[in-house]
Order: sequence, then C-alpha cells, then structure tokens
Amino acid sequence: MKNFHPISFYLNQKFVFDILAILEDGFSEMQNLKTSNTIENEKERGVSGEIGLSNAFAFLGVSISGQRKKNTKEGDVSESEFKKVHTPNSLFAKMREILFKKKLVRTHDLINARPGEFVEFKATLRKNPIIGNLESYFSLFKFGIMFQDKPTTKEQKEQHTANKKMIEQFESLVQELKQGANIDLIGEIVGKENINSVLTIDNNFLNDPSLSDIADGEFTVFGKIIKVLPESSNDKINLLRKTSLSKLNEALLNQMFSGFQNFNEDDGLTNSEFIKEIESPAIQVIPISIFT
Repeated sequence: MKNFHPISFYLNQKFVFDILAILEDGFSEMQNLKTSNTIENEKERGVSGEIGLSNAFAFLGVSISGQRKKNTKEGDVSESEFKKVHTPNSLFAKMREILFKKKLVRTHDLINARPGEFVEFKATLRKNPIIGNLESYFSLFKFGIMFQDKPTTKEQKEQHTANKKMIEQFESLVQELKQGANIDLIGEIVGKENINSVLTIDNNFLNDPSLSDIADGEFTVFGKIIKVLPESSNDKINLLRKTSLSKLNEALLNQMFSGFQNFNEDDGLTNSEFIKEIESPAIQVIPISIFT
C-alpha cells in the first residue's frame, strides 16, 4: 500500500460507509466535541469516537476509533468547541488503511482470488467497447447531418428523411445499451498478470457520466471480486448481459454490428472492433473506488 493519499475519480460512498460501520462496530450520532477549564478540582473528561451521516455526500463530522481525553485544572474559565471533519474520500482512505493493516486486500495473483475478496490493482481503463464505438459513430453521423446543405430536390429530401430516421434509430440503440444504473468498464491489468478485468460501476457515483476523466487512463482499482475466469475456463463475461440485446443470438448480433465493422479510414472512420464478450483469463469486480 504505497498510495496513502488517494484521489478518487469514482467512489461508491455507500459501500465505504457500510464497510466502515462493520469495521468500527457501528457509528454514533454526530455531536460537537467540547473541552473546558473551570475553577474546580482536577478532573478528567473522556469523549468517545463518533461519526455523523447527516450529509453523506459532502462533509462529515466524524471521529473514528479510540477516546479523546481532556484534563481540566483550576484556572480562568475558558471553553472551546470543535468538530472533526471528513470527506467521503478521506473516509475511503481510512477504510482502505484499516483493511490493508488487517491483511484483507489481495494485490497479486488475482486470477486465484475468490469471489468476495477485496482486491487492488492498476489497470488501463476504457469504456465498454460496444457503447464507446456506437457513441463515437452516432456523434459523427449527427455532426455530418448538421452540416449538410438544405435539401432542395425530391431525391435530396428523401435522402435527408432517411438519414434523420437512421439517426433516431441509432440514438435509440445507444440509449438501450446505456439504460439502467450500471455500466461496464474494461481494464487491462498493468504488470506481470496478463488478464483482463470487467468493472461494473454505478452511474450514481460517477463524477463525470461521460467517463471522459477515466477512460483510456491508468488508475488504481479497489473493489471486491464477484467472478473469476481462470485460463482453463470456457466461460465468458457478456458485455451485453444487462441489456435486452443479450437475448439475441450470436448470428443476429454479428449482422447488426457488421455494418459498423466495415467502416474504414476512407469513410472518415476507423475500423473499431465490436467486442461483445471478455474471454478468460479475466476477473469481474465491483469497484469501491477508482483512484490515482
């Protein structure tokens, strides 16, 4: 564990709070911590740990583990009030530190991990290739139609209507693939382990829904294993499993995407491969944080 100050680009705060609550045996309600000196005999005050969850997505008044003590002696009356503040990211750093100290995080030999294990690894991330490619083509087609001359002849008007209908169908397909609360990222794990990872992330916790801040970058992933495909496995991870397209057979899917795969640089587009499944060896992970 070398990175003690993570900056998260994706952080599932719900998981962080749940895991911290388990590790810390629950949280007490948030309150102000107070120290005071009064004219009286020496006495000792103890204040136990606490966390407040009144605004889980902003700043949190929090004190985790141990007790805070204050000795008061005779003297002038003075009183100060303070509150310790954490952010969701600093709570993640605390949670991560505790799990590493307890030796509960696997950082190597990931292909032999078991579902439910905490893992941390570096990976180069990219969008689900089907969604990424279709979004690129859709944007380019839409951009091209915007700059077409206004149709004047009957033939031009018919072509314009056909193009407009194609764009509408295209948009419906993209939205169908993106529907739901979750989306997949593909990660090529950096290092000696030549395996792929599929990260299923919750859109509600993304800083940037377009994924532009994490796509095609190298990041550290901290999460939990939910599926392992060793090299000997014939199983695959279907990238369309969360959409209605998962019900279509392979031949029909290939026919659907073949038109895009035939594009080349002469058409102004690169020939991108529409990967529908991730083969072994691979792992599927529910990320808690994607950070640098």
